[in-house]
Amino acid sequence: MNSTLKTRLPLFPVILLSLLIAAVGVGCGGGGGGTPTPPPNPNQDAQGLYTTNGDGSAVFKNANPLNPNDTKPLTDIKGMVYGDLPNQDFIFFDIDANVLYQGTITSITLTDFVGTATVYNDGVMVEENVAVSGTVTTRSQMDMTLTGSGDFVSGSIKGLFSAAYDNVATNARIRSFAVKPWESPIAGSVKMEIAGMKTSDVEIDVPDTTTSGTYKYSSRISGSAIVCEHSGSLTSGAPKNIYPLNGEKITNLSINCALENSPVYSGFASVVTVDAAGLGTEMWYAVTNGTNSTFMLLTKQN
Repeated sequence: MNSTLKTRLPLFPVILLSLLIAAVGVGCGGGGGGTPTPPPNPNQDAQGLYTTNGDGSAVFKNANPLNPNDTKPLTDIKGMVYGDLPNQDFIFFDIDANVLYQGTITSITLTDFVGTATVYNDGVMVEENVAVSGTVTTRSQMDMTLTGSGDFVSGSIKGLFSAAYDNVATNARIRSFAVKPWESPIAGSVKMEIAGMKTSDVEIDVPDTTTSGTYKYSSRISGSAIVCEHSGSLTSGAPKNIYPLNGEKITNLSINCALENSPVYSGFASVVTVDAAGLGTEMWYAVTNGTNSTFMLLTKQN
């Protein structure tokens, strides 16, 4: 046998043994002994700001027997979803249709969610404990179906996630309320609970002082000799661009504002657009109290 071959053959078992040891080491994770990283939660998250154009409806019972249902298209929906499960609260509203859905998402399994809602039509609560179901994709869109059994028949919304949700709530954005008044851009764009009321004088004033990041404010909403004053507080420091509102009060400044004795309101506000200086230029505001709803789109006036 060739002498060179004889000298190389003993090396083969050594090489094979080395490869076997390396393979076993890789299969055992290299002996690191660390805890494997758990897989991400596959359940989606509904929190966010939502807009849409022409994707929604609200169907109510009609007193006319020849037309048993009255359908309102929702063409300009604004939505705010805030909080952690099992109480992820939401408000979706349409100014032109004067319809508001307020409720809670109680669970999300993968993309499917369920919950309950209260429906307001023309500023008045129509039905509560309405069944809610739908699908949601985190930071993308949500489709909601509502099924009633009383004066509210059914409804739907399709909300598209808005990146304005990432504009973290700040003191500066709240403070900008006091720089110039926030007003309704056009007459009638603020829907109050009094039938036939047209409102164009809307102003939110914030004092210069603050306690623990909470600004007190008041807004005067008037029209056709009706003056209702809202008072409450906006708290800065929320992790995202939604300001929870609690304990909102409405004071009667005229003989026609019938909401003074109503229970306190709660809901959300959001400064959805800002200028180059970081001050707010457009705000959504929506509150309910189980009896009435008030919601508006406000823009900063020059």
